Amino acid sequence: SLLSLLINMDGGVPYIVGSILGAIAITIVAYIAGSLLLQIPMHILDWISGFLFFGFGVFLLFEFRKAQKEDEESVSIENRSHNDTEKLSTGENKKAVIWAGIGVAAWGMFVEGIEITIVWLGGSFKQGMATATIGVLIGLGIIGMTALLLGKAGIFQKIPTKYLDLIAGIMVTIYGVYFLYEAVTGTMGIA
Repeated sequence: SLLSLLINMDGGVPYIVGSILGAIAITIVAYIAGSLLLQIPMHILDWISGFLFFGFGVFLLFEFRKAQKEDEESVSIENRSHNDTEKLSTGENKKAVIWAGIGVAAWGMFVEGIEITIVWLGGSFKQGMATATIGVLIGLGIIGMTALLLGKAGIFQKIPTKYLDLIAGIMVTIYGVYFLYEAVTGTMGIA
């Protein structure tokens, strides 16, 4: 759903590229660290996840605050020139690659990838690798279908981007706080 949100914000290309780069990065990290992850205490992984999630959540909340201040919708409508209107009607106004967007999407995908890896690892410890893998795949399928259905229904276009940033920022920040709590208290119960 994060990918669908980001794709619909600014035309998509930077966020698709960033998401692919983030997915590749977490795949490489998970492959390299595969045997090492079994030796790292769960609370250390919780610290890493907590800080990454918390940081990403704060960034999204900052983006909401910035958009709130600038009131982007009214500014962009008032400042549109006749030339821009012609480009929009002829389809010549293509979005350029935005490097910041690539970075944000890569960061988001990497953070989510770390979390999926940690959830898989925790499930593997308790239920076995096959059960954990099936569970993660089912979860990814549900998330993907939900994002696809919401995107097809036009939900992401109907809600102003700044409010999607706010919703995602609150959720991700709370998730980060939760994992920091887990790291401090060690309540996960997995050593």
